[in-house]
Order: sequence, then C-alpha cells, then structure tokens
Amino acid sequence: MSILPVLMYLTFAVTAVKPVTPDVVFLDENNKEVSLNALKGKVVFINFWATWCPPCREELPSIHKLKQAFRDNNKIVFLLVDIDGNLNKSKAFMKKHQYDLPVYVPKSPIPSNLLGKAIPTTVIIDKKGRMVGHIEGGMDYYTKDVIKGLKDLTEQL
Repeated sequence: MSILPVLMYLTFAVTAVKPVTPDVVFLDENNKEVSLNALKGKVVFINFWATWCPPCREELPSIHKLKQAFRDNNKIVFLLVDIDGNLNKSKAFMKKHQYDLPVYVPKSPIPSNLLGKAIPTTVIIDKKGRMVGHIEGGMDYYTKDVIKGLKDLTEQL
C-alpha cells in the first residue's frame, strides 16, 4: 500500500509502511491499559509530547481542533502521550487550556521507530496497524490536507 499522496505532500518524515512491533501499551487517565494491537481496525494518531516543551505546547491547539473535526468518527483514535509519565500534571495542563485531548503515559518501552530523540513526534498508524506517518517537530495539524488524509485513512478497508 502506498502512502496517501496528501501525507507525502505534507512532507511527513515517513518510514516504510510496516507493522508496529513489538506491541506498545499505554495507560490512560483512569490507569486503564490501551495497546496498539487492540486498536487495529482504527486509525491511530499518536502525539508524543511534554508540558515543558514549547513546540509541543504550540501544536496542541491544532491537534485539539483536529480531534474536534473527527469527534463523530469512531474510526480514529487520538493518543496524547506524555513522555514524562506524569498523568496528573498533563491532565491539569489539558484542563487549564480547555483541550479535549486524552492523555496517556507509556506502560511499555516505546520503540525507536515510533519515538526517536525528538519531541514533539507524531505517528499515524493505519487500520491494519501499519505506520504510515512519522513527523518530528511541531506542526499545524488543523489543515484541509491533514483532515483529508486522515479521513481517507478512516475510509479505507
């Protein structure tokens, strides 16, 4: 399967389309485990961030708007992963800024093909569990091209 042209147009630093292995497990705000393998069948938008990171904070409003654009689409999941592992601090940050973004922390190690050495990093995984996008650095995600690219991914079989 080829990468969506719109994703290439946005010059995402795209890795080869391949399954994410090993499985990665996160904990949500209620201490419930969520694994990438369990999310197969959905598009997964993962943003690795930290409250102290200026580029991370700058892109959060656009991610919030993007998530709102997909609020009625149950074929996409947004995971905002606090790499510091401090759920209370990240939840308070989201509440203070009135972002409707679900916060997670890593429970298992994060493979380097998902998160290298830079934040923010955003990873997009298709319904078959294959990484189709890997973006390092801040970006405006609330654009027509990103919305179209993600919508196209959600409509694929």
